[in-house]
Amino acid sequence: GVTKLRYGTLLCAALAYLMIKQRDAVGLAVFDERINTMIPHRSVRRQLFHLMKTLGETVPGAKTEISGTLPKMAERIRSNALIVPVSDLFDEPSRIINGLKHFRHRGHEMIVFHLLDPMELSLDYKGEVRFVDLETGEKLRSRPWLVKKEYRREVGLWAAELERSSKENGIDYNLITTDTPFDKALFSYLSKRQRMR
Repeated sequence: GVTKLRYGTLLCAALAYLMIKQRDAVGLAVFDERINTMIPHRSVRRQLFHLMKTLGETVPGAKTEISGTLPKMAERIRSNALIVPVSDLFDEPSRIINGLKHFRHRGHEMIVFHLLDPMELSLDYKGEVRFVDLETGEKLRSRPWLVKKEYRREVGLWAAELERSSKENGIDYNLITTDTPFDKALFSYLSKRQRMR
């Protein structure tokens, strides 16, 4: 399968291509614990190559802090825009939504792509598994079938809370996995854009 980072960068590239083709201005922000790259929005064709180069050079950070980074990003985007975060949203739903609300308070429209690996939803592993936290390096051995039912329930509640809170705050929420065809994700964007017009 494809990693979340790879899928996310390909999705962002496809969205940027669509937007530029429609003569929309496109920018890009790449972040982990802080904003690493912020490319101001432009609608010229060479912007696409700049964005593609940046996306191609993106590497995972040691740690991420989405809820703390979103308000800083919102402060740097002045004109009303359609903001399209692509993230696994690993944080407390209330912290995520509070971060996203900074964009809504500034008059921006939002469509969030909550990107997960299918196994993060199902925990459908066979045998004993060793999990490694990519941010901390911490290792954990587990027999997933022993906790699968409770795990799925907790993940379902977490995603449902993100979806409910997003809807309450006028944010389009889309849960997608790394095996989701790109056309489904792109259709969500195009539908949102059509409604905005």
